[in-house]
Amino acid sequence: MPENRHVRPRHTHDDTVIPAAWKCGVQLAAGYGMTVTTNQGKASASGFTIAWIDDPSAQTLSLPCTDSPFIVPCSLIDTFIDDKVHGCLSQNSVAMTAMI
Repeated sequence: MPENRHVRPRHTHDDTVIPAAWKCGVQLAAGYGMTVTTNQGKASASGFTIAWIDDPSAQTLSLPCTDSPFIVPCSLIDTFIDDKVHGCLSQNSVAMTAMI
C-alpha cells in the first residue's frame, strides 16, 4: 500500500499555491507520457503508475506512486515527484511543504 502523500501550502490562506502545484504536476506527468485531465485519477507509463487527488477545498494535492518496476521503488519516485514539483514552484516563487 503506497504512502498517502500530500503537499500542503505553508500559508493556507494563499489559494494560488495548490493550483500552481497542480499545474506543475500535470506538466511533469505529461513529460512522461501520462495524461491528467481530471482532479482525481491514475495513469501508467513505462511500468510506473501515479495516482492523484487535487482537493482545492482542503488545500491538498496528493501525487503518489502506486506501482513501479521492482528495481525502482515508489519511495524513490515519490521523492523525484516532490523534487520536481517543488523545483517548478520555486521557479515561480511559490513555497510549499511536503506533508506525509
